[in-house]
Amino acid sequence: MRTVHYAVASLRYHKKIYLPYFIALVILTIGIFFALCLVNSAQVVYHGLQDMLASNPVSENKQWVTPLHLFFTQMKNIYLFFMLVILTLLTLFTFLFSGHTFQKRQRELQTFVASGRSHLHVALQIIYEFILPALLVIGLLTCLVLIFQPFVQRVCENVHSHAAQIIRANDLANLDEGTQFGIRLPKNYPLLIRSVFISSRDWLSVFNKTAWQTIVLLLLNFGIGIPLGALWAKFRLSLKH
Repeated sequence: MRTVHYAVASLRYHKKIYLPYFIALVILTIGIFFALCLVNSAQVVYHGLQDMLASNPVSENKQWVTPLHLFFTQMKNIYLFFMLVILTLLTLFTFLFSGHTFQKRQRELQTFVASGRSHLHVALQIIYEFILPALLVIGLLTCLVLIFQPFVQRVCENVHSHAAQIIRANDLANLDEGTQFGIRLPKNYPLLIRSVFISSRDWLSVFNKTAWQTIVLLLLNFGIGIPLGALWAKFRLSLKH
């Protein structure tokens, strides 16, 4: 707990240094959260369409099973691509910022060690200085999403509909080129997405799963970016000496 207290005090003292990183952290975390929310809600919509089509007497032969699976696989791959791009940007920014921070605070960190604090406690303090704001951002973001659930739900539905139109347009283009990847779903497929009912309980499950996945990805980001930043700062300092 003392290390956490030192980390909070250090964040207050170095708030001007950390401000650019906090801004980038908020923006990119929102992007990761929303992309994961799209992935998870698309999975719920997929299962909803499965149940709806399975209960339709006209589709008893289930010719829609494979096309439906392929269609939503493409949709989720689009969302995952954007999520990976955002995560890569955040990791790169964490690497550069942590390296700059370690280099700029070299004397301060040496003072901590000289005062009797172990290298482990100093390293944990730096890690907490990155993790605590991230957890705060995720907590606030989750609360806002729960409060404005109807709005977030409509945004996700609109994105799914636009993604469906893009995928279908791609199918049409590929069909014109004579490839095997042709029209897989009807023209009114975006309307089918909107016709799927997702209960508040299902959306709560989506948001809860998304929050935990975002935390795991942020920890992965810190686990890669901070050590590489420390090595980069050490390398730059060794070049100066």
